[in-house]
Amino acid sequence: PERSHILADRLRSRGFRVTLYNRRGLPGTFVFVRYAFLPAFFHLLSTHHQVYLTSLSFVPSFSLYLNLAVRGLPYVFNATGLKSAMYRDRSARWPLPRLVERWVYPALMNRVLAGASRIVCNSRYLQGKLESQFPGFAYKMTTIYNGIDFDLFASGRRISIEGVPSDAPKLLATMTWDYEGKAAGARLIIDAIGHITERYPEARLIIAAKTNHLRYAQGIEDYLVTRPWKSSVKILYNQTSVTDLLASSDIFVYATPSESNDSLPRAVLEAHAAGLPVVTTATAGCPEIIEDTVTGFLVPYDPKAIAERVLDLLKDPGKRQQFGRRGRERVRELFSWDHMGEAYANLFREIVEGKAQAAKMKTLMQARGGNP
Repeated sequence: PERSHILADRLRSRGFRVTLYNRRGLPGTFVFVRYAFLPAFFHLLSTHHQVYLTSLSFVPSFSLYLNLAVRGLPYVFNATGLKSAMYRDRSARWPLPRLVERWVYPALMNRVLAGASRIVCNSRYLQGKLESQFPGFAYKMTTIYNGIDFDLFASGRRISIEGVPSDAPKLLATMTWDYEGKAAGARLIIDAIGHITERYPEARLIIAAKTNHLRYAQGIEDYLVTRPWKSSVKILYNQTSVTDLLASSDIFVYATPSESNDSLPRAVLEAHAAGLPVVTTATAGCPEIIEDTVTGFLVPYDPKAIAERVLDLLKDPGKRQQFGRRGRERVRELFSWDHMGEAYANLFREIVEGKAQAAKMKTLMQARGGNP
């Protein structure tokens, strides 16, 4: 919701009238809608807008598909991740989960994409994946990079982290544990710190994890206690001071499997905005953020590969500073809210103008008795 407000502000500054519908947000800035299919759909039928925008979840996206079918009102679908990578996890909550995973979710996704006037991907990686899965809809796919609140993440202050010596080399990973693929990335980083502490026993890995699914947190903690270097890892849950954690760290590390639902990991953008050098796997959209050997290191999905590059940076403070400075410049240039707002504004104008032109042509055809 917070990022939706920022995009809305950028669109309003360009002359758009924007209404946000959500179940939470800043008071007075959005219309509350229950997150359930029937309430959301029936509320939608009472709204009047020229074009709609929604994101990954099926509740709003399929509601907009039906709204298009009933009222002919266009919508843009923002594909923020590889939804097919989530089918198994999401279907587990339903009766007949294998049926839901193999048939129901793919059918819903097909309808949502079929109805969308445009399909916005937040990375070229994601666009390529969707084009290969849905080649019939490739013509309406485009990539618009996410914006990042650069000033916010560049404003952190150094803090002490309980249980972590102030003079210890600090590696930070900020992650969301809501699907198995992302949890797997955490385990890989935990294994990497084992190799790092062989050379730098005092090094510490801090994982700031956002999670509403305790089973992932419990699974990772169970995994951690089996590692001989478990005392070198500190896990912090649902932190409100991520900017300060970034400012207090030396290197940022990130890992995501090649088939996870990650697309353009926001955590990596935030780390660069904070001026941290990054070591990350060359998977998902990470190569679109990191310029290898210039702002950080891209490595194979392997704990030893991560460790080797982290060790390179630990022994070279000058390179850490150089990578961090160049990373900040890159994020400021490529991932600004103004760029994102302008791209969406152009997209919405094209849709509205195209619909107006189609209506004009239809009226003209009818006036001529259907003859061109």
